[in-house]
Amino acid sequence: MSKPWNIEQSKVAILPWPLDFTKSLLSGVTISSAVATHTPPSGTATTPTIQVTSPIVYVTVGPLAVTGIHYVDVLATFSDATKDDIRLIIQVDY
Repeated sequence: MSKPWNIEQSKVAILPWPLDFTKSLLSGVTISSAVATHTPPSGTATTPTIQVTSPIVYVTVGPLAVTGIHYVDVLATFSDATKDDIRLIIQVDY
């Protein structure tokens, strides 16, 4: 797993976060696809939106229903069939 990203976001915000996978890609390799999974501190998870523009994966999260720490795990599949992931740790205080 790549280094986690610690970020802050409000409950009502709908924000795209650009995740750069450049360091994980070998020369000539691109991102083929990506998926994201949201784990809230309680309640129901949202479904993050993904947009791939290799080497960047944009993950849009929000609105978020509860305050606390939310986790969004993004798994990218590369054109050479390898994979890497990045975890967003989202602190929601308001």
